[in-house]
Amino acid sequence: MRWLWGRVQWLQMMVALPPLLTLTLVICVFAYFAGLLFWYGIVMANIVTPAPIWSWPFIPDCPLAGLLGGLGLLMVTAHKFWSKQAQATTQRSVLIVGAISVVLWLSTYLPGVPIVWQQLGPTIGVWSWALVLCGALFHKMPAWLLGVIAFGEIKYGIWTVTAWLVYWRNTAIMDGAPDFNFISILMTVSHLALLGMGIFLLTYFKPTRTTALVSFLWYALSDFMDYGLGFYPSLPLKYIPLPIMQWHTIAVTFLLTGIYLWLSSSLRTTPTLDGEVSRRVEQIPHPSVR
Repeated sequence: MRWLWGRVQWLQMMVALPPLLTLTLVICVFAYFAGLLFWYGIVMANIVTPAPIWSWPFIPDCPLAGLLGGLGLLMVTAHKFWSKQAQATTQRSVLIVGAISVVLWLSTYLPGVPIVWQQLGPTIGVWSWALVLCGALFHKMPAWLLGVIAFGEIKYGIWTVTAWLVYWRNTAIMDGAPDFNFISILMTVSHLALLGMGIFLLTYFKPTRTTALVSFLWYALSDFMDYGLGFYPSLPLKYIPLPIMQWHTIAVTFLLTGIYLWLSSSLRTTPTLDGEVSRRVEQIPHPSVR
């Protein structure tokens, strides 16, 4: 276990290096906008039947999980490796970008703006809310927020990989060969990375019972929004039956909640949320990241 924890600490130091951290954040931001611009944002801003604003945080499951995952990784890295001044500077930057994004989002409601700009409203709105939330809580870095972020990355990473596995299996049965198309492979690989990011984020903190409760309530509500109110992602239902994905994702919500509760009562030594680290972690040299 000591050897494994040492490898985890080494990986945290690698991710904290500015080039790698920047690349990770760029990928997360790109994935968010790609997911919203090519699908979720258009669905939410449908001119005929637009999704209500209160439903927006529950619709772009994977893209939003990736964006929040990048912001969560930025927070834990800053608290573990950066100076207080660097943390404060980064927090201000996130809040400034968030405030500008809020203004851009509100501008999509102005009379006379192009339809295309109106349709970008949900994409910019959810983006701005995520930045403002994480920026406002950047200095506190509460366990419940990190727990919700990691939970979402793991949950929707598993969901997407499962969906494509079911798709490949059923195309093999119905069509004679699994349809290993480019999109299915790309989505599987990228969501395995999303799953890995969620697990990796859990190495920075120890979930509490409150974390488990908040995460369960949020994602149980998300499951209800998806499969109770019909906001679930579009699926090729010929190959991916809706009941399989519905009960699978509900089961994952309960399973991850159980894992959080187990972790909250375990004796695992982890960094605390106020920036202190365990004695064993302090013995490992950290790079100077400013």
